[in-house]
Amino acid sequence: MFRISRKLDYGIQLMVALAKEEENRPIPTAKLSEILDIPLPFLHQIGHSLMQAGLITASPGPRGGIRLSHTPEEISVLQIAESLEGKICLNNCLNDEEVCQKIDECTSQKMWATMQGQIINFLGDINLDILAKQELASELSSEKN
Repeated sequence: MFRISRKLDYGIQLMVALAKEEENRPIPTAKLSEILDIPLPFLHQIGHSLMQAGLITASPGPRGGIRLSHTPEEISVLQIAESLEGKICLNNCLNDEEVCQKIDECTSQKMWATMQGQIINFLGDINLDILAKQELASELSSEKN
């Protein structure tokens, strides 16, 4: 079963909330935890991963908090996903052919590889600005036309 982890779901919610801060002022993590209904320790864990990836920065002190390191247009959902979950890999054989003994006669590897590529391209094309402005539905319908 394919699933989006709670960590990734919360991470995207967090990044969208930061993208909606028009002046990119730091927002205290306690406030974000309350607004987004994300347990504070989990929010800190997610924030730490996003900081290590260079997507957000933290400011200490009473007026501190976290904010985006780049404009919302410059941050893709793919970057967020990979910073929280690692590289997207639908099947282990796509990254390491040695894990499969039937690689030469595999009937599904090409399908998984195509699907993985489509997911990566899709997530790479969606940026925080689109999500923050809730324009994803219109973006998707314009791509189909």
